[in-house]
Amino acid sequence: MFKGSGWLAAGVTALLVTAGCKQQGQQQQQEVQNDARAQVEAAQERSRQAMEQAQDAQERASDEQKQVADARQDVEKARKELQEAEAKAQQEFQEAQRSQQQASNQATQAQAEVQQSQQQAQEAQRQQQQELAQSQQQAAQQQEQVARTQQQNAQLQGNQQLQQLVTGQVVSASPDELLLSSAGGTGQPRLRLQLNAQTQVLVDGRQASSADIPEGSQVRASYQDVGGEPTALRVDVTSRGAQQGTGGSQEPASQDGQQLPRQ
Repeated sequence: MFKGSGWLAAGVTALLVTAGCKQQGQQQQQEVQNDARAQVEAAQERSRQAMEQAQDAQERASDEQKQVADARQDVEKARKELQEAEAKAQQEFQEAQRSQQQASNQATQAQAEVQQSQQQAQEAQRQQQQELAQSQQQAAQQQEQVARTQQQNAQLQGNQQLQQLVTGQVVSASPDELLLSSAGGTGQPRLRLQLNAQTQVLVDGRQASSADIPEGSQVRASYQDVGGEPTALRVDVTSRGAQQGTGGSQEPASQDGQQLPRQ
């Protein structure tokens, strides 16, 4: 009996212990669940915060992407505008070069035309001067010819008007002088004729010189005044032998029927 009571007590105690353990386990499980719930809630809170941060970060990234896209558009627009500006500047530069080249060509052509015009003008002026010089030379030659003709005519007229004839006997003859007198001898009028290179001397019809004129021969001479001196133009001499051979008579020296002037 006592032994059965022991077993009962032991069973009760075991039940009590088991109940206590079960209750303690439930409490611990409740605590674990509470801790797990708190951790889950904390994790959920952290996840929510992380999601909010991620969303904020995504929004910022979207904004930044939009800004980058806008910046890229601006850069592309600026690049396009720069290319257009460069193309326009290149076109204007080429047009300026073409205009400058055209202006240079026109200036060169104008300069060439000016030089050609100057050369033509100079050539025309040279030809005019040459023609004028030729005309002046021809006019001068014509004037000189006319003057020469007039002078010759005047000389011829003067010679015809001033030329005189004289006959007489030779008193003396030298290369530049011939002295004539009448046949009356000493005291008769005398005429001194100058001789020069143009004086023509004929002795008995033959060409001669003043050295071939013998004294006492008969002379018929033509002369004219040159510088106030009677200068012989032609002297026809008849020697004494020719006079005796022909039986000619001596004629007194005369000057156009006038008496010779006394020297």
